[in-house]
Amino acid sequence: MDDSIFLQELETLAEGLDIEVRYDDFEGQGGLCRYGGKAYLIVNRELDTEARVHVLCRALARLSLDAVFIRPQVRERIEKCRSQAAA
Repeated sequence: MDDSIFLQELETLAEGLDIEVRYDDFEGQGGLCRYGGKAYLIVNRELDTEARVHVLCRALARLSLDAVFIRPQVRERIEKCRSQAAA
């Protein structure tokens, strides 16, 4: 699965978890935040697709996803980010 498809899968997963994904101009890569009782995943629009996938994976890895259906390849990539963050 190429990175553009991974990105679409991750965006769909975030939306299914009621997390709004936004692309904007700012310094840094981005991440998960809450504002006004709503969850947002903010991503720097200047990042390439691979970096966007990494930001979304890293943010989603912080959440409990056990009860959510995720394609095996996508879940594996999220778990890899979770392992890297724990190390």
